[in-house]
Amino acid sequence: MSKSFELPKGFLLGSATAATQIEGGNINNNWYYWSLAGKVGNGESSFTGADHYARYVEDVKLLSKLNQECYRMSIEWSRIQPSENEWSMEAVDHYRDEFRLLLEAGIKPLVTLHHFSCPEWFQKKGGWLGKNAIKEFLEFVEFAVNHFGDLVSEWCTINEPNVFANDSYVDGKYPPGSYGDIPAYLKVTRRLILAHLKSYQLIHKIRKESCFSNPTKVGFAHHLAIFSPLTSHPLARLGCFLSDYLFHEIQMKGFVEGKLSFPIGFGYPEGKGLFCDFIGINYYSRHLFKASYNPGNLFATPMVDPNCPDARKNDLGWEIYPEGLSKVCHRVWDDYKLPIYITENGIPDAKDEKREKYIVDHLAEIRRLLDEGVSVERYYYWSFLDNLEWNDGYGPKFGLVEVDYNNMKRTIRKSGFRYAEICKTKKFELK
Repeated sequence: MSKSFELPKGFLLGSATAATQIEGGNINNNWYYWSLAGKVGNGESSFTGADHYARYVEDVKLLSKLNQECYRMSIEWSRIQPSENEWSMEAVDHYRDEFRLLLEAGIKPLVTLHHFSCPEWFQKKGGWLGKNAIKEFLEFVEFAVNHFGDLVSEWCTINEPNVFANDSYVDGKYPPGSYGDIPAYLKVTRRLILAHLKSYQLIHKIRKESCFSNPTKVGFAHHLAIFSPLTSHPLARLGCFLSDYLFHEIQMKGFVEGKLSFPIGFGYPEGKGLFCDFIGINYYSRHLFKASYNPGNLFATPMVDPNCPDARKNDLGWEIYPEGLSKVCHRVWDDYKLPIYITENGIPDAKDEKREKYIVDHLAEIRRLLDEGVSVERYYYWSFLDNLEWNDGYGPKFGLVEVDYNNMKRTIRKSGFRYAEICKTKKFELK
């Protein structure tokens, strides 16, 4: 028996991408050099992308065909500032044209300033561990808002600071590929928080002084997963708590409240207040924590529910757990009462057998959240196009639109057409 749902007319539906994952043709960022070092799955390269930088006109038309009302994208820092003392007006003109096309199509852009990648010159100076990292990032932010602020009023400063710091300095998946460097994880986390706080104030200041008409909105995209102990074992519970605190909580307090929490610091370096106009939530799955006697693992090891059937797993083996979206949204809403954007939610599904149900199940959770008074305002499916899934390469297929990497042909998947219909009508059925 099916149940019908309808989302409010003012609720925006769209999709998301990141520049390094789809643009291609760039040799100035750290992921290109990471690719050259053989660190991307199957020996693949970020240089391929989905050729979006050359095909952006075609892709904006596709977004329009899919009835997208909003689009989250990132601008590539290394294109705009290919070397430390060089700013590219060609890149500025390119992105301005892309923004204009989106606006003409009635698609609202939400622009991410840092989505995992950085210029190679920045990486060589130590990346986010470099002594001038915050200052250098703020120079990029200032340049970007000055050159795009008339077209872009909504900004996401940093994408998934917890994933970025963890995968770069603990799990070694992202450049510079450090393993188990907890001090670096904590130091980078602190710097990302400080960079966000200063960026939040800077973006508002620039747009206010420039008298742009559209209200300025600044936030960040936080990866929030469900963490639960597998058993009642004290170490499983302790490890789950510690992991949640270090992976979720200290970032949330820092980015939203401006508060530095132990062990990354104390107090409010930019003063008390709220440093987000919205909170972006990237939600995909849940992790269960099994007791471990290894303090290096914080006394617990994350794992997928051993009883989870294949029907409830995606192509990467992650559990499909829609009810977790309600839980993470309540966690944020109950603490802050700030507007929530679901800035990423998606599934790798090469056969396109589970994507439609995945989207509908998560939209049903949003409908329930709205009924409970939680102010969720947008949903961005990840991803608009198949893309480079970072260290996993081009294998995982997240796209509403399939990309044939032999000729870069775009083909809208069946689930993409179904989502387009939902975007248009705001109606769907849960079966």
